Amino acid sequence: MINLLINKIFDMQNEIKGNVVNLNDLPKEKTALIVMDMVNGFVHAGIMSSPRVETIIDNVVTINERTYGYKKVFFLEQHDENSTEFKIYGRHCLKNSTEAELISSLNCGATLHSNTTIIHKNSTNGFHAPEFKTWLHENEAQIENYIIEGCSTDICVKHFTETLKTYFNEKNIDRRIIVPIDSVETFDTGTHDGDLMKVISLWEMKSNGIEVVDTIL
Repeated sequence: MINLLINKIFDMQNEIKGNVVNLNDLPKEKTALIVMDMVNGFVHAGIMSSPRVETIIDNVVTINERTYGYKKVFFLEQHDENSTEFKIYGRHCLKNSTEAELISSLNCGATLHSNTTIIHKNSTNGFHAPEFKTWLHENEAQIENYIIEGCSTDICVKHFTETLKTYFNEKNIDRRIIVPIDSVETFDTGTHDGDLMKVISLWEMKSNGIEVVDTIL
């Protein structure tokens, strides 16, 4: 039984690998970059931070630099002292704390240009943030391609991408939602194994119509 499950996981891993997207094939005026929760509290410090996420910083920064002038949304998680989410994940990313700040390697003019929208979110799913719904209403007719990067693969990234995809499905609108494997990551803790959860969540995203690719060329 265990061997069968292990083989299934390898099969899932093989299914999600082997595809790439060339940025030059995505028209600038029709493409948006979504950066999910690259804040200190998930990367460098705090109970939800992970050295695994540190390993994708260079890839995330590179995509940001290559998409200068594109429309972008940076989601930054922040919570009040009485946040309901603390019952699930513990205290993290308190408003006005260092944990809630964008990591320094992304907090620069090369990425935070005039087309960048900063959205603070109070749940794992940035889609529900009122500011994002406003942004989407203003941009959904024009933007056809969404590149999603950041953390955590099996929580914030997965919740957002699948909700965005089902939103467009409900409206019968065909949109590409692209998740590069080398630019998303999750964490290790207890029985939450990062390698396992990353494979499973990416496979589930792919199964639900998300375009999972190895990298953005």
